[in-house]
Amino acid sequence: MEDETLVEDGTLAEQEEAGEEEVEEEEEEEEEAGEVDYKSKAEKAEELAENYRKRAEKAEKKAKAPKKESTSSLTTSDILALAKADIDDEDMDEVLEYAAYKGISVKEALNSSIVKTTISEKAEERKSANAVNTGATRRGSSQVSDDRLLADARKGVMPDSEGDIARLALLKFKNK
Repeated sequence: MEDETLVEDGTLAEQEEAGEEEVEEEEEEEEEAGEVDYKSKAEKAEELAENYRKRAEKAEKKAKAPKKESTSSLTTSDILALAKADIDDEDMDEVLEYAAYKGISVKEALNSSIVKTTISEKAEERKSANAVNTGATRRGSSQVSDDRLLADARKGVMPDSEGDIARLALLKFKNK
């Protein structure tokens, strides 16, 4: 009954309306706060997406752009100087690199004591490597002597080549 009397007085109804208004205001504040959070998050996401897009475009441009080679064109005098120098192909690269590093002409690089020393050392290394002859060489096939063929045949070891087998057969016929 007390509830009915409060309702009749209007105080309970006012309290309920006030409570509903407070709840609605809180929900609106939360929604507004939520919108701000979502808006700021969306703006940040858009900004990141734009940055990533720009980076991707730059990377694509770099990938598509032809690579510039660092080879500089040689002048006619540089080509002549290299031809007259009578140096190996491997040494030409050294001379060109040194000239590019120092910013001098090839002719000046060839006259440099550093380049001359390097070229002479490499030439000496090549000369000694050729003298050693590290390549695989075939040895000439040596012919087995008649006595050796007969001795091996008595032990049961037969020759591998057809020529040695034919010689062994002739030797056996002659010895009979």
